Amino acid sequence: MKKLLLGTTALVAGGVMAAPAMAADPIKMGIGGYYTFYALAGNIDSTYAFNGSFTNYKGLTIMQEGEIHFIGQTKLDNGTSVGLTVELEGWNPNASVNGTSVANAQIDEAFMFAFGDWGRVEVGSRDAATYRMYYGTPSALIGWGAIQHNHNWVNQSVSSFNKGYARTMATTITPTWQDVNRINYFTPRFQGLQIGVGYAPKLNAAAAGGNAATGAPNVAGLCGYNNATNMQNCPTSDYAWQDLFDVGANYLNKFGDFTVALYGAFAYASFVPGYMPLAGPANMATGANLTAWKQWVVGAQFGYAGFTIGGAVGYDNNGLGANYFTGVDNDTRFYTAGIMYETGPWQMSFMWAGFYNTNGNGSTNISSIAPGTNIMTTTTSTCGGVPGVNSTCFNGNPATALAFGTETINKWEIGANYALGPGVKLTGGAMLYTAGGPTNAVSGNSWAFLLGMDLRF
Repeated sequence: MKKLLLGTTALVAGGVMAAPAMAADPIKMGIGGYYTFYALAGNIDSTYAFNGSFTNYKGLTIMQEGEIHFIGQTKLDNGTSVGLTVELEGWNPNASVNGTSVANAQIDEAFMFAFGDWGRVEVGSRDAATYRMYYGTPSALIGWGAIQHNHNWVNQSVSSFNKGYARTMATTITPTWQDVNRINYFTPRFQGLQIGVGYAPKLNAAAAGGNAATGAPNVAGLCGYNNATNMQNCPTSDYAWQDLFDVGANYLNKFGDFTVALYGAFAYASFVPGYMPLAGPANMATGANLTAWKQWVVGAQFGYAGFTIGGAVGYDNNGLGANYFTGVDNDTRFYTAGIMYETGPWQMSFMWAGFYNTNGNGSTNISSIAPGTNIMTTTTSTCGGVPGVNSTCFNGNPATALAFGTETINKWEIGANYALGPGVKLTGGAMLYTAGGPTNAVSGNSWAFLLGMDLRF
């Protein structure tokens, strides 16, 4: 799981916590990591189904998330440093397919790195190079913010069906491509400019249900798994995204007391169908289809006298093409901006982020919810027929058909943290989410107050 904070890049020289070994020494592993706890009090709107059933949500919860990092390196006689990082989850994050838990991912990232005057290279289960070069909206609400976090405070129907939701977790590039086996390269920084590039052979995105067409779970051992795994004899014609490329740059500089950070990145992955090209990637009843995955993000931060302002703009087609019958795309466009002030041990921030999906494939409604659960039956489960002839997908009946119109999520956050001592911060704040769209499955608001602690070691 991720831990980018405050809008700053996680790429540091060497990128290790353990003390470097002497040239004659073998690699010696050190231990580092982080852990964050929050108590939340607030409200999540209930989801009401057509048959009168509903799900409501408790307004109090305790969240936790963290990792233990095993990190070591040694420096060779030629000046190149070589090392290894393995990140162990400090909790039990369930992988899921369409809301159903299928596996526990206990190892997050595991990769080898090497760096020197020539730059830095990473090989293994690792975030995309440009993902970690990001500069955008700052945040003092540790573990949340616009950059990357592991939790949201929304109802189950919004997180399952609102197409803008996946992007609310991160406004950097490729958040749904995390930790697949890849190779990254970063150039040395020259007059403030650094370039990063990356390549991964394959992705079975959890956001698309594992194997995008068949719904096979995105579990360890599957080629393209989103955490550390050992990829072997990977199939190619299996309705998955392959040959993932990303390229980007950031520019850092200081002019007196004024600091500047600029960022831009682009990512592309081809989509490879199976031996029955129309069986998996295309739905001839609804017009939905899968295609090459494209993303881009640009961002900036400016700092002066303790203040940091920043923002970002991005685009993600979610690996979905324009609907065959509506002709409308399913792209998500997002925008974010915020301000942070730092003085002594204090950091304080305010931010906004908006996510807007054009929803060419349409939205479903919730027809029923199993008592005491979040298991939802949608009105389009029997959607079928031939468009223009006898289709139930486009007949306008809310009990059976798709509904159209933009799906949106807007969120506002205020946050603060106070350093109690080295590696120990008290943190808290408040957040508001508004989710909207044409059906009961994609709409609902939520808010919460938070108080917690963040530990770094």
